[in-house]
Amino acid sequence: MKMEVNVQRFMVPFFLIVTLSTHSFFLVKAQDVSEPILDDSGKAVQKGANYLISPAGRGNGGGLQVDSIRNRTDPLVVTQNADESVIGGNVQFSPDDTKENTVRISTDLNIKLTSMVISNSSTVWRINTELIPQRYLVTVGGVEGNPGRETLSNWFKIGKYEDAYKLVYCPGVCETCRPFCGDIGILVEPNNKRVLYVGSDKPLKVTFQHINSGGTITNSTPPSPSASIPDKLPMLPFIKVVMCIVICYLIKVM
Repeated sequence: MKMEVNVQRFMVPFFLIVTLSTHSFFLVKAQDVSEPILDDSGKAVQKGANYLISPAGRGNGGGLQVDSIRNRTDPLVVTQNADESVIGGNVQFSPDDTKENTVRISTDLNIKLTSMVISNSSTVWRINTELIPQRYLVTVGGVEGNPGRETLSNWFKIGKYEDAYKLVYCPGVCETCRPFCGDIGILVEPNNKRVLYVGSDKPLKVTFQHINSGGTITNSTPPSPSASIPDKLPMLPFIKVVMCIVICYLIKVM
């Protein structure tokens, strides 16, 4: 009888441990999912939809386009127009996870210009180190999809930056590769062309504007990127307290 009582006394705390461990597991898994990038209307940026990448704030120049530099037309580089009234070209984002339809913070993705066609070249962004030695310029001519060592130069990320976002090159699609990483900023060429490049101390601060099927911009009030999904981390201290109580109970009854 004494043994049966002891077994019953242990059943409740054991059940609690299993329940809390399972809850903790799913909570940690939820934390592994990055929060979504938000457009200017507060909606999550979606794969396959058209967006404008716009400089955040006034006086920071216009939208993004492609241009030639140093008498080279192959490849064309991604540039920012100095005129604030120029909105630039549309882009689409494609996460490396083909099952993911939402574009998320710090996840690998392709960026493709969709408002133009370039003969003999794709409009997918890539990194080029040949146009200017020791400079990682953003050009077109990349390959969409097929994440791995062979496509390392085609993958970008979006990170939070102050009250907006920044573009980043630090691909994680190859576990054994050690790529050069850095924020994407503006390199001003001698002819005043503003070229996107990797390694800037001052990232280009951007927001994303959704372009609807009619080709017009969705008007909105810019939200704070930090307001996207509830932060579940405050639950963790509570779980630790309950686990301590269960452990103390076990010690007492042993």
